[in-house]
Amino acid sequence: MVVATLALALAVSLPKEIEREISELTYPSIDGRETKAVLSMPKGEGPFPLIVTVHGGNTEKPYGYLRTMAAPNRVSSIVNALNEQPWAILAVSYRNGFMNLGDDDVIEGVKFGMNLPRINKSQVALVGGSHGGYKVLQAAIRMDNQVKCVSAGSPWMVDPVTFMKGDLENPPFSQIDESIRARLVQQGQALYRGIQTREGSEEAAQKFLTQHSAYAHSEKIKVPLLLLTSLADASVPHAMVEPLYQKMKANGQPVEIFTVEKSPHGFYWGRQEGTRREAEAVVGEKTPEMEAEEKKTAEKIVSFLQKHLKP
Repeated sequence: MVVATLALALAVSLPKEIEREISELTYPSIDGRETKAVLSMPKGEGPFPLIVTVHGGNTEKPYGYLRTMAAPNRVSSIVNALNEQPWAILAVSYRNGFMNLGDDDVIEGVKFGMNLPRINKSQVALVGGSHGGYKVLQAAIRMDNQVKCVSAGSPWMVDPVTFMKGDLENPPFSQIDESIRARLVQQGQALYRGIQTREGSEEAAQKFLTQHSAYAHSEKIKVPLLLLTSLADASVPHAMVEPLYQKMKANGQPVEIFTVEKSPHGFYWGRQEGTRREAEAVVGEKTPEMEAEEKKTAEKIVSFLQKHLKP
């Protein structure tokens, strides 16, 4: 039986005089661990399609942050655009760690959302960014046709084998700016040393990484996928994501890629995320180019979801 803790409910005014009901919830993960979530519901009887949003950062988030991933707010223009549609929005969190039960936290959150009152459990979409992009790809691989479509913005480590063990003289690393490439290589090597120590051998580490690779298991993604990338993203460069698009496209799978040019990491939420270098690039006013790309990104995500979700 699904059990939720309703901690708060209030109405928030939106543009176009749309009202939402916002609730702070908890749900049990696969091992019984309680996980936070925030739900934004339209007014009315429903049942409503459900958008499950998954944050980045690879750390568990408090309710205040999760509200910016579900409810109307002053941080994420993309979340605000989702709230203008007749959809329920559930922001889920996940435990700290690397390729662990955090993946299950997200999947159990999706299942939890499907069983909430006034939700159409056959009309569910996943929207994630950065590490949340990695999480929604893993959910798509494991949940088959239980969801209708998936949007992944700058998904982190689409192929961990390449990220940690790739040839720097060949694509995708050779296509990345040298200063960015050096930082990514250092990060990947540090992660790999930890995994090899944990798994006990080179062979076991390689097997573990392949098991958690969206690229290696992309044929298991049965639903339409939208990938969002930016040529200016220094945290998850476009070149690290495009191979997944090319592989799925060659296999005849329903995949799209939407790429902007000037926006830093976090553009897929319309918020500042990523490296210090990227954050410094958007201190103060966003450039007109960034604002235009943010608007186009919101329109692309909404149109993608409208195409695959029934009203």
